[in-house]
Amino acid sequence: MDGLEPISLDDTQTLQAIGILADVLDGVDGPGGLDTVLVSKALRQVIATKSQPAFEFASRAFNTLDPDIRRKVAEDADNAAHDAVELRARVGGFLATPAAREAGASGPAQPTSFLNALNLRARRRPNQPE
Repeated sequence: MDGLEPISLDDTQTLQAIGILADVLDGVDGPGGLDTVLVSKALRQVIATKSQPAFEFASRAFNTLDPDIRRKVAEDADNAAHDAVELRARVGGFLATPAAREAGASGPAQPTSFLNALNLRARRRPNQPE
């Protein structure tokens, strides 16, 4: 496809960025809101399938959005990504520190669940009114 450079859909950071973009698109209200939800669903399909054709479809769908909406979404997604990186940096040392108590059967899953909760919090934060 012209204009699109191939990207690695096996890269977790790429998939996280796509997820952040999808989350921001889900938060768009007003005119164009339905279109952004459809693009968000296309992006989530990319995450689920890691398919280059799905990525190309989602890219084309994103490009059909109103230019003002695209700019706003790109800005909000950029802010959300920066917030997520900042949050990870702040809690990185905390998560790398071994737990003081014995690790039970659910020990390894707890940091992952905790990190997922932090990621969800960071993703929702830009959509809240200031």
